[in-house]
Formats: sequence, structure tokens, C-alpha cells
Amino acid sequence: MTHRRWALALVAGAAVVLAACSSSPSTPKKVTTTTRAASSTTSSSSTTTTTAAPTTTSTSASGTATACTHITASPGQGQGAAGTITGVITVTNTGSASCAADGYPTVTLLSGSGAPLTVTMVNGLSVTVSSVANAAPSSVTVAPSSSAQFAYQYSDVPVGSETNCPTSESASVTMPGSTTASSTFQLAIGPCNNGTIRVSPVYAGS
Repeated sequence: MTHRRWALALVAGAAVVLAACSSSPSTPKKVTTTTRAASSTTSSSSTTTTTAAPTTTSTSASGTATACTHITASPGQGQGAAGTITGVITVTNTGSASCAADGYPTVTLLSGSGAPLTVTMVNGLSVTVSSVANAAPSSVTVAPSSSAQFAYQYSDVPVGSETNCPTSESASVTMPGSTTASSTFQLAIGPCNNGTIRVSPVYAGS
């Protein structure tokens, strides 16, 4: 081979190698970018304060007073005509605090030996005694050493098979709302018709 042909062959080989290199695919370098956002955490503390509203209790005088359990009683002068007898009993608060009465009292009659007599209580009068005695029940507050009153009514005419009507020598009173009777006091009455006594509501003393 001549020198010229050798040179041409060398140039041709170099061209083939160069072409092969240029035709090979190039793998790009993979670049990964990670972006991390800064996380800001704010803690909020909530405090709830509950304030109880003050409770105010408002009651009337009668609402704050208890039933009248510490009492004494005394009768007024009875009067009557045509077989119907009426009278008034005064009740005094001997306790150290005010008491309240709202309604009708109960009367217990006792014989001379102290034995209880038969009594039939009826609320309300059938005759006119006074405007307060014939009024509807209302709450009455009785201060210490103060008094309240009620009226009573009965018939002294025997009814049916009755031949006589037992007469009391003493009595006691239990005020409405109470279960404690007063000490006994002198009261001589003889209600007929099975010891029927009508009473008015308790009202303020005069």
C-alpha cells in the first residue's frame, strides 16, 4: 500500500470512530430539587373562666317565718242569740322569732278531768262576725309578743238524738301549718251537733 492510500485509510477510520461516538445517546444527569417549606406551629392557649352569678333570694316576711308553734291563747267574751253563739280567741306568739299563719286553726275541747271532748271542726263562719273574720284566708305574720285572732261559732241546740251537749272547761288551739297545740286555757262552751265548731281564718290582732 502506498503512503497516500495509507493516509486515506487512516482518515476514513477516524471518521467512522467519530461518527459512532456522536450517534451514541447521551443520558442526561438527573437533578432532584426538594423544597421544604418552613413549618411554623403556633400554640394558642384558651382559658375559660366561669363566674357564677350571685343568687339573691327575696322572700316576703311570711315566707321567711315558720308556723306558729310557741303560742298562748285566751278567749274573748262570747255572744249569741237564737241558739248561735260566737266568740273570738286571741293567740299570742311567745317565741323569739316571727311566725306565720295562713288558714284555719283547730280547737280542742277538754272536760273538767282533762279528757278530750268530741269536736267537729268546720272551716268558715255561717254568720257575720266582722269583715276580717268573714274574709278569705290570708297570710298573717305574728311578731314575737304580738297577737293574732280568729272567731268561732257554734250552736247550743241539740240535734237529732242528742239530749244534751257536753260542756268544756278548757281548750287548746293549734295554728294552721303547725302540729303543736297551745297550752290549755279556760273556755266553757257546749257545742251541739257532734261538737261542731265553725272557725274563721286567722287574722291580724286588733
